[in-house]
This record gives sequence, C-alpha cells and structure tokens, in this order.
Amino acid sequence: MEIWLVCLGLLLRLLNVLLKPIVAFVGGSKRTAHFPEIRNDMLNIPAVDLAERIRNKELRSEDVVRAYIERIREVNPLLNAVVEERFEAAIEEARKADTLIAETQPIWLIKNYPLLGVPFTVKESCALRDAPITGGSLARKGLKATADGEAVAHLRTAGCIPLLVSNTPEYCLNWESYNHITGRTLNPHDSRRTAGGSSGGEGALIGAGASLFGVGSDVAGSIRLPAHFNGIFGHKPTAGAISIRGHFPMSTDEKFGRLLTVGPMSRYAKDLPTLLHIMAGPGAAKLRLGESVYTRDIRIFYAEDMGFNPGHLPVDDDIKMGLYRAVQYFKGHGLATERFEFDNMPEAMELAFSVLQSLSDVPSIFHNPANPKAPHSLGVELLRSVLGRSQYTLAGIMFYVIFSLKNFFTSDRLDAYLQKAAQMRKQMIDTLGTDGVFLFPTFPTSALRHYESFGHIMGVGYTMLFNALGLPATHVPLGFDRHGLPIGIQVVAAPFQDRLGLCIARELEAAFGGWKAPK
Repeated sequence: MEIWLVCLGLLLRLLNVLLKPIVAFVGGSKRTAHFPEIRNDMLNIPAVDLAERIRNKELRSEDVVRAYIERIREVNPLLNAVVEERFEAAIEEARKADTLIAETQPIWLIKNYPLLGVPFTVKESCALRDAPITGGSLARKGLKATADGEAVAHLRTAGCIPLLVSNTPEYCLNWESYNHITGRTLNPHDSRRTAGGSSGGEGALIGAGASLFGVGSDVAGSIRLPAHFNGIFGHKPTAGAISIRGHFPMSTDEKFGRLLTVGPMSRYAKDLPTLLHIMAGPGAAKLRLGESVYTRDIRIFYAEDMGFNPGHLPVDDDIKMGLYRAVQYFKGHGLATERFEFDNMPEAMELAFSVLQSLSDVPSIFHNPANPKAPHSLGVELLRSVLGRSQYTLAGIMFYVIFSLKNFFTSDRLDAYLQKAAQMRKQMIDTLGTDGVFLFPTFPTSALRHYESFGHIMGVGYTMLFNALGLPATHVPLGFDRHGLPIGIQVVAAPFQDRLGLCIARELEAAFGGWKAPK
C-alpha cells in the first residue's frame, strides 16, 4: 500500500466535504421538474424482439426509427448528449430495410441480418463513417471518421441503423462527459448530476429511453460507470474479445488493448448476448455464447467493498443493501454463495495504476493534428484552465498531472505491483473458473453532482481493477437509492466466461426490474 496514495485519497475526501457547497452552486441548484414520459410503446421493445416484429412485418423499421428520432429531439435539450445526428440518412436506411423485408423470406433475414431495421447510437470515440471523431478536443474539431470502427461495422452489417454519435469527455479522460465542443451532458434522472463518462452520452440517451442500445468503450469503467449512473446495463467484455480498431484515442502499446475494450450498453439484459455476439465478429466463437447456461449451476462470490484502506471511498449503504439483496435472492434459489476476499484487493488502485503506468505510449490531449510539434507546458495549461483560458478541459489536464505521479513509484515498486496484479488475475481465474461470478459494487455512490468527479477519483478503482486484469464485467441496475437515483452492481467472470455474467444479469433483471424510465 502506497502511503502517498492513501494521503491523496484522504485529501480528496476532505476536499469533497469542503467544496460541496461550491459544486452544488456551480453544477446547478435545481433539477428538471418533470422528465417527459415515454408515450410510444415501440420504444419499450427489446432489440431482439423488435427485430423479430420488424422481420414479421408487424412493425415498419421506418416507423421505429422515426419514433426514436422524435424521442431524441424531445429529450436531448434536457440532456445535451448528442454530438451530431444523421436522422435523414437513418430514415432512408430504414426504408431500404422495409423494402428488403417485403421481398425476402424471414429465415434468410434471420441468418444474414439478425437485427435488420433496429436503430442504435454510437459513442463519438467509436468511429462511425462520416460522423465526428474529435475526442471532444478543440484541436480536432471538424475531423470526421472515414470508415466505421470494426464493432460498429459488424452491427451495421447485421442490419442495425445508426442514428447519431454521442458525447464524451475530452479524449475520454474523465468520469463526467464534458468538453469544450459539445459541453456538459446531464443525467436524465436528475439534471444536477452527471451522466458519467466516458460513455456518458450513451448512458444518458439509453437511460432516457431515447436509444435502445449503443456502442461504448471502457478503459477504466467508461461503460459501467455511465450504466450505473443512468440505470442501464453495460458490458465490458473480456479484453480482446471485440476489436478496438477505429477507436479514438488509441495507443501503439499492445498492452493498451488489455485496458481498453469496446462493448454494448443497453436497456435490456436480454439484448446483451446478441449484441456481444455481433460486435465480436470472428472473435465470437471464443465467447461460446451459444452454449446453454443454467443459473442454478453458477457459483456466487461477492464482496461489499475493497477492504480496509483509509484512502478509499466508503460504499453507500444503499448500494451494499442492493448487493446483499441480490446475494440473498440467489441463496434463496439454491445457488452456492460465498463472501470472498481476494488477495491484495485493498491495493486495487495501486494494481490498476501500475498497469496504466506501464504503458509506453499514452495518447496526449496536447497533440495538435495541424501542428504536431507545437510545444506545451503542463503547468501553464493547468493555470490557464483554472483561469478559464485553456483550450483543454481541466479534467483532461488533471489526468496528465496524476499520470505524472508515476515518479512516486520506484521501478522496483512498480514491478512489485505488476506482479501482484498478475497474481490476483490468476487467483480470480482459478476461483471463478468456468462456473463462478463475483458480485461487486460498480462505484461507491450513485450519480455524482456535476464537477464532483475529481474528488471521487479513488472510487474508479472498483471498475479499473478489472480493466487491468482483463476480466469481463457486466453492470446490472438494481433499483434506486434513497435519493431516487439509480444504483447497481457489476458481475465479474473469468476471461471468455462473459456468458455467465450475462446470464446473472438477466436473472437479476427479472428479479429486480432492470431499467426503469426517469420520472
């Protein structure tokens, strides 16, 4: 355990208390009084069921696409989640889908276009041809993707219709979706709170019922945190299961592919296996998603927090109780349950940080495509940002300030933590095997107030640990806390055992209701 990291955590916890009145004032003192309810029943149909009804000519793709466009236009002024839409192109693609369905046998469509005519949305960092791929950076403003990223391409090949690209923080370097191009994305359940990051635009739109499912990416919890804050499902796949080709930012370091994953975010657990299978493309065979999984055969391990470390954020009682209720549900149905403390869990931040620090190539927000050799000073940009004069966001700059703390790790200590991370990965794989999952908080609190994430940075260890270990993790909503905000837990499995987490997610959805529309 690093004393300096413990001290940093304690200092940030103190700042949380001292800055709370200022954050409450700057981030908005009033919440949206009434969020528009969903009035069109087409918006409440899971993707796999919607595809079937479109294929059987019970619904037209064009009508479905228009319904989602209407919903997006209705709620986006309250969310600010859309970077750029492609509504006219989507309507034209829906018409073509309807024409194909009218001329083709359903069996052929199931095999070749399993989600034909179903609309979806895409995180701006995941390339969608002809759509912005700025990374929320002013230096990249105006840049557009010349081709689809691989995961997006697989969905389009399956017949899905992209509607838009959604907001992210600058270079995906924050747990709040804010940048100097699009601005700040709001949470549909409480406009005073963040939708999370970095897949926050996706989280807000899906949580608001304005998108059925979306493509997100996760390097330290960037799928699961927005899923948690907005009350939806989000799956971080096994590292390498889905191609990250076409993502921005990117690193030339091959280890980056263990940290960064692309994955599905959705309102319904039922859709996750199909989405994962399609997005994985040729890699789907390794996931064995077609194999039968029976809930009764899955062993449940759990822990309510990381263990004792004074620098860590305490987990809210409402989240702990949600986890305990989930455990009791499975125990009551005859599943083997066991509270389990993995070795070195109290040092999760050190383990995750060591893997990040081991990267030889970290993407930089200071890179300017128009002038690659332009000089910059971290200290000067930090001062400019505090004064509101920098072209870079404060959160983006602070990432590099924190990243520079690697100098506090000696090379020996860094190697020691990397070894501990490898040992913990082996212990988790050996313990979970091919029939076990680990239930664990996704984040210590429900959605944070705007601009509050920096003071809660130690909480990201709950998600980033599993990026560092390359394990699949599925966020599952479990209702609301005492403030009416969504809460949930993540279900972790051994590598390429994603199907176990997806099975548990669907069981918990049936037991606790899953996604619920904002009120």
